[in-house]
Amino acid sequence: MEKIKKIAIPNHQRIIVISDIHGEVNLLKKLLHKVNYRQDDYLMINGDMCEKGPSSKEVIRYIMDLSSNHPNVYVTEGNCDALIEELLNENPALLKYLARQKHSLVNEWLEELDFIITEQTTVQEIKQLLMKHFSHEIDWLVNLHTAIETEHFIFVHAGLENINNWQETDRELAISIPSFLEKNHQANKYVVVGHWPVVNYLTEFPSDNPIINEDKKIIAIDGGNMVKPTGQLNALMIEGDTLSYTYVDHFPTRKVRQDFYADSTKFGAINYPYYSIQPLAKNDYFTQCKQLETNRVIFVKNEYIHLLNDGKYQVKTDVSCAQLTVHKDDHVSIIDDTCTGYTLIKKDGMLGWITKDCL
Repeated sequence: MEKIKKIAIPNHQRIIVISDIHGEVNLLKKLLHKVNYRQDDYLMINGDMCEKGPSSKEVIRYIMDLSSNHPNVYVTEGNCDALIEELLNENPALLKYLARQKHSLVNEWLEELDFIITEQTTVQEIKQLLMKHFSHEIDWLVNLHTAIETEHFIFVHAGLENINNWQETDRELAISIPSFLEKNHQANKYVVVGHWPVVNYLTEFPSDNPIINEDKKIIAIDGGNMVKPTGQLNALMIEGDTLSYTYVDHFPTRKVRQDFYADSTKFGAINYPYYSIQPLAKNDYFTQCKQLETNRVIFVKNEYIHLLNDGKYQVKTDVSCAQLTVHKDDHVSIIDDTCTGYTLIKKDGMLGWITKDCL
């Protein structure tokens, strides 16, 4: 890994870390407003600014402006940002990617130029056009740091190899290694990563909030924005020895009108990649199921269970199998209000079901 930036941050300065924006410029602005971002803060954008969301080009331009006008803005590359290299390397597979990925930085640039890809279009043609009009943005993306190191932290998009000299981590692994929180490193500093949605790690009580593992010295902050059906955009705040976080999302909120106490037997979640289930006992609203890959027994909302053509059962998307306790006058986000009897909600980043009569 060659592109490592080492910086010194005064202990009294606040550090704000945001990752996996995924083309959501309005959420980014909303989050910076929520944390009261100031010019003397150190802002770390930890990769995956673009792809998946509808405004990748606006995110890139906004962050480029921030980094030009504010001295303490630092940006690392993510695997989605590094896709620009497929264009520069004239990889013909890029054409197939653009055909299936509507929300892509390259597609947005082409749309701005009123250019339509046809069967005769070549990668070389697209490269020549975009280099003519967006060379500044492309150069900026190509020259992003892979990791930023401070006295106590390393900011890298996906993770580090478990080797004595972490700086020798392969660059491709640094921006794409999966499930880093389940691994280890030898950096002797906290490693702050995005890339892998945190809800994938949580099998008991699902949440999109950052996870701070003091034993492993790993902080995972990817809230699954534009990747998970419950996703949110997280901000980690570091102020001296104090760590805190907050988030924003797009979900509508409602006030709870009566108390609801969670059934302690209703917990767990279905998360990538463990979607195979075996129904055991169906009730009015939930079905007791065995999750085949883990052998856990959990209660899955009936509407989320799908019978496949081969007679096997699967949950097609991530879903909480937990219930949440809420109290009158709480404000909660509505994730899914289409099911019978129960509504899937988010409260303080936690995900679970409550009865419909509570809202």
